[in-house]
Amino acid sequence: MEEILSKKDIGERIRVLRITNGLSQAFIANILNLSRSNYSQIELGNQYPTFNTLHEIARYYSKTYEWLLHGEEPPKSATEHPAKIDLIINDLETSFRSFSMSLKRLEQELNHIKSRRAKVRA
Repeated sequence: MEEILSKKDIGERIRVLRITNGLSQAFIANILNLSRSNYSQIELGNQYPTFNTLHEIARYYSKTYEWLLHGEEPPKSATEHPAKIDLIINDLETSFRSFSMSLKRLEQELNHIKSRRAKVRA
């Protein structure tokens, strides 16, 4: 009977991600808190990754579970994508305004320190 989720296919996708990113098995195994041997067994398709391991691999490579398990991304709704972009833009604008205000305060503080220093030297 054929497996619904092929260990070999999952392992191959994970292996290709690692090689494409120029990383060693030991490096990724360390990130995942696995032995290199255990990680190697996942890439070879001899064992499934645990949920936690799969989660960490997905996060590290910015992939979805769907892609790691099946090799394809789930279809996105037409309205979902623009809404996420709008949220990201709003967050970035808010962060930028906050950062700009912090820079202005730092500039004022620096100028204050310089003027105090100049008075002390005079």
